[in-house]
Amino acid sequence: MSSRQAAHEGAPEARYGGEQPPDKQELGAAKPTLPAQPESRAAGKFFGSDGLVKAGLAAWIAQRGEPARRALATAVAIDAPTVDALTRAGIPHWDALELSRRLTGAGEVGPGGWEGQAREAYGSILATAVAPVPTLANPPRRALTGVGQLPAQERPREKALASGIEALDDHELLALLLRTGSADEGVLTLAQRLIHEHDGLVGLSRCEVGSLAELDGLGPAKAAEIAAAFELARRLASAAMRERPKLNEAAAVALLIGPQMVQLPHEELWCLPLDPRCGLIGEPRVISQGDVDGTDACVRAFFRAALRAGASSCIAVHNHPSGDPSPSGGDRAVTARLVAAGRTVELPLSDHIVIGAGGAFASIRRAHPDCFR
Repeated sequence: MSSRQAAHEGAPEARYGGEQPPDKQELGAAKPTLPAQPESRAAGKFFGSDGLVKAGLAAWIAQRGEPARRALATAVAIDAPTVDALTRAGIPHWDALELSRRLTGAGEVGPGGWEGQAREAYGSILATAVAPVPTLANPPRRALTGVGQLPAQERPREKALASGIEALDDHELLALLLRTGSADEGVLTLAQRLIHEHDGLVGLSRCEVGSLAELDGLGPAKAAEIAAAFELARRLASAAMRERPKLNEAAAVALLIGPQMVQLPHEELWCLPLDPRCGLIGEPRVISQGDVDGTDACVRAFFRAALRAGASSCIAVHNHPSGDPSPSGGDRAVTARLVAAGRTVELPLSDHIVIGAGGAFASIRRAHPDCFR
């Protein structure tokens, strides 16, 4: 039997440098002791170093494998290996958090960076390290890289709800779309890899659906969802550049809206949200159907729609199925309530227009300016 086999076919405790296996190990446990074990020189350096045992890294590296070794190597290359510094260097947040916790807990990294000779010792260990060879007695452990490992406030969905969607990094947004990772890769790691392999979001957005479906960790369903998100972004950019119709006079409103409203068999009240240049934002919002009244609920719904659209001002439009656009007393009362509510929320009502048959219309601002005083 070779020395390497001897090192990895002994008692189970020997595989974790004297610690309990990671799934039974408690945080903050007392410093474990190393039992005598016939490890090879290289493996002995990797698992038997005082620093590795002191920081509890042997068990963690045995569990996480290459991601843990990469995190440690990255930390050695950084003067002050904080969580933020490690994540900026490309280490997944959960690995950076765990490594930082272990190193600071062991007193090997302080507020100013590395302490004593710890950095040099770890560099030497990494240079000669030999990873454990999987055997029947030492089966490979699946990397635990799920979102569930993160603190609740660091999980993408909870982070978005608490701080707004704009607080998420690119890979966190992509992870929300993916929802789950693969058998060997957590969703955040998968998202980071996809972005990195395609040189950023722009490169990923140029992939066809079929190409995305062939990528490791994806498939037809996830590929279609990613492609749909990028296509929506492209369409949104195009829609934002579309010229908005200018509604700076009652005739322009009647010309744009009249053909749609004149066909209605009942009264409807519409809200037309406007930008600072009197351009219509999106499509008209239907506020109520049936007789137009001046109830508080109707007024609140009207301005809620205008505010949600980000309007600078707004126009109220309703139709008279009878075909006569002459404003009634009720129309004037509704107008007065809308004008008063608009002043309260600093969103002025520019006009209230009544649509009749055959292209006829009436502007209440023009016919009854007292309603706007």
